[in-house]
Amino acid sequence: MRMKMAMLAGLVVLAGVACSEQTPTSVDEALLPIAPKSVEVRLTWEEFGSNLEVFGGYGSPRELGSGVVAHAFGGVLEGRTLVKFGTLPVAVTVTDTAGTSRSDTLLTLTGGRVVAFVDTLQSVADGPVTLELGALTQRWDPGSLSWTLAVDSGGVSTPWAEPGAGPMNRVATAVWDPASSGDSVVFTLDSAQVEMWKDTSAVNQGALLGMVSEGGRLKVDNIVLRATVIPSVRPDTLVDISTVRAAYSFVYTPQPGAPTGGLRVGGAPAWRTVLDINVPLQLNGPAALCAAAGCPVKLTPTRVNYAALVLSTQTTETAFQPSDTVNLDIRAVYQRDAMPKSPLGPTLLASLGTFRKRVPAAYFGPASGTEVEIPVTNFVRDILQGDSIGGFPPPRSLALLSVFEPSSITFSSFFGPGTPQAPILKLIVTA
Repeated sequence: MRMKMAMLAGLVVLAGVACSEQTPTSVDEALLPIAPKSVEVRLTWEEFGSNLEVFGGYGSPRELGSGVVAHAFGGVLEGRTLVKFGTLPVAVTVTDTAGTSRSDTLLTLTGGRVVAFVDTLQSVADGPVTLELGALTQRWDPGSLSWTLAVDSGGVSTPWAEPGAGPMNRVATAVWDPASSGDSVVFTLDSAQVEMWKDTSAVNQGALLGMVSEGGRLKVDNIVLRATVIPSVRPDTLVDISTVRAAYSFVYTPQPGAPTGGLRVGGAPAWRTVLDINVPLQLNGPAALCAAAGCPVKLTPTRVNYAALVLSTQTTETAFQPSDTVNLDIRAVYQRDAMPKSPLGPTLLASLGTFRKRVPAAYFGPASGTEVEIPVTNFVRDILQGDSIGGFPPPRSLALLSVFEPSSITFSSFFGPGTPQAPILKLIVTA
């Protein structure tokens, strides 16, 4: 009995010794790595930015492929759209009284209409607006025309008889109501008016679309001439034939001047904003970062989880304020001293999936002052790395631009340096 008790006591002692030892498979929180902490750092313009410049003149209004019509919009904007009509078809295919399909060239013109197609999302009108359709009276060059010049190409400058592609020789008027007219407005023509535009060799071949009502701005995607004819083989039938436009452009005034101090993107011709980025190699704040890692903290590419240029939107002047979503792009500038013609790198917005930063139009009006984050993570990492893949110093300049140039007569505005809403460089740093 005594021997059994001694053996049991020995086992208890051994068990106590075993529990006091640590094995490779034991769970001890003190042996696990410290969990990394991510801290947001916001660098002010003075800490990271310099050399902000706004460049204009990219593309021309003609490249939009659409037109603008405005009258006293925002108190100042005037716009008119011009179109040259192509040739009307000289034959139609109809089914005669015997049920046979025939091509008929003996057509009797009875009248027609001009149809203007309106982009309702990018048009602004408080109510119904009256539009006017006129005939052009002099030759014009769609690639070089302006509010004051009909031709400005090859050393030839021919002014309009009246600024704004005028004078406006009115042919017809029509009303477009944003609440009920849909995306089109129709001008009814008689046969003589159709004949006027049917002759494509005429000096005045072309139409001018303007606005009579004040305070509206319409984007016009297309203008089409449609004629109504009676074929000889079916005199009881009316047939519509249409043209394809041969040339299309618009003129507007005033031309906006360059901003003073702020950032601007978009317009027609388009604006770009270029700025230089200087990423510090070490940080001495904020307090949360110092508490997590102890300052100074050395910045390395692997420590930067995310980087973004943060801009605050600014109210754009009413005449050119966006009325639809703005699509922004941002790219590296390869040769800053060659601006405004420096080559640019690929978009830095691939991480967004859509390759564009979409910004609501209201941010440049009622919701002015809203922050917009534009990711530039890889750009910042390359700067911290020091050398790009090819062994050359990485670019340190960024260009903020529209996804397409030009994409609209409107442009977006942001607060610049020297203001409480100046650009910020946001970093998410792992400590």
